Amino acid sequence: MTFGATRPVSAGRGLQSFSAGVVIQARCETLFKNQMKGMREMKMNLNAFMVVIFFLLFLSGSSSAAKLVPANDPRTEYFGRWDKSDPVNYRHSWPGVFIVAVFDGDSVGVRMSDTTNYYDVYVDGRLHSVFHGTASGDADYILADSLVGGRHTLRFSQRNISFGIYSFSGLMISDSASLYQPPPIPLRRIEFIGDSFTAAEGNEATLPEMNWQDKFPVTDIDSGFATMVARNFNADYHITARSGIGTVCDWQGKLDICMPHYFNRTLMESPEPKWDFRNWTPDLVVICLGLNDHSGLRGKDGNVSEKNSKIFQEGYETFLDTLLRVYPGVPILAVSSYEEWIVQNVERVIDEEHAAGHKDIQFASFGFYPGGYVANSHPTVASHKRIAAVIIKAIDDMKVYK
Repeated sequence: MTFGATRPVSAGRGLQSFSAGVVIQARCETLFKNQMKGMREMKMNLNAFMVVIFFLLFLSGSSSAAKLVPANDPRTEYFGRWDKSDPVNYRHSWPGVFIVAVFDGDSVGVRMSDTTNYYDVYVDGRLHSVFHGTASGDADYILADSLVGGRHTLRFSQRNISFGIYSFSGLMISDSASLYQPPPIPLRRIEFIGDSFTAAEGNEATLPEMNWQDKFPVTDIDSGFATMVARNFNADYHITARSGIGTVCDWQGKLDICMPHYFNRTLMESPEPKWDFRNWTPDLVVICLGLNDHSGLRGKDGNVSEKNSKIFQEGYETFLDTLLRVYPGVPILAVSSYEEWIVQNVERVIDEEHAAGHKDIQFASFGFYPGGYVANSHPTVASHKRIAAVIIKAIDDMKVYK
């Protein structure tokens, strides 16, 4: 696996091998210098020099020019919440979005605008590299080249969460290549709603404390509990998660940064356009919220008052009502982290839901795993596996997928 920026290609140039170009240029310059010296000293025939240059260029095997397959091509499959209102530039903001496409030829690239996030590049089911854009504005990048002939399947997956809006304009393939129908989409669907735990923030880190942006390259949502659970059930998934967010407030107690205010957004960082819940209906909703509420609602003594606990319970109940309204008949699994206050308050809400006749809402909680946290108390990949195991058992107990 290679890690870092995949080399950019200026728009319209094509998927060429730049390393080969540098070598050929150096060879040409050397030959030219030697040839000029020889011409002065030995009166060599200029035609012979040109033959040598032509032969070297022929051996370089320069690749065919690339063509853009626009973002709205139906053979490119999009997963997660995307704003497709502009057919030229599809935009995304929520974590865990990805695309899948089947192409032939020996190379594939993307045209996109994003210098913030990191992406997993899978070719034929194997992790090929980690991509990070470096050019401002719309830019073309090579994701993979020198592939063997035949058809290949690309999966291009955003690894980390960040607070921004990014665009994807299409795939770059060779002029002689084509896209084909992508593999069938899994019939099962799970939506994961949560905070930085659900977004797998910093799960590959090794340091106990890190700055926000330093976590980007060491976050891999494909190694987070949400994607682990989805893979276990062979399910399509949406990850509606935002770092620092809670049910009624964020980790600093800001009441306007809460999941109910963000849940109806197509783009996490923009109130418009609104998300059309008819576009994608899950079989199951998994909620994991409360850690940031606990942080934002507690007083100077470190405890959450009875008044603030009631605010949390009422806010949680209201959000459950929203889910029941937009996803009628869809079961809900409310997951609590290890914090005792969260366990007690979420479980109390679920008990009240059961008393009201909502038996399709269930509760589960995972414990604290000593030594299993990095990057400002976020779970490691190993801890994500343990959390996933808890959630998988709870889903099995619910018999959602019999």
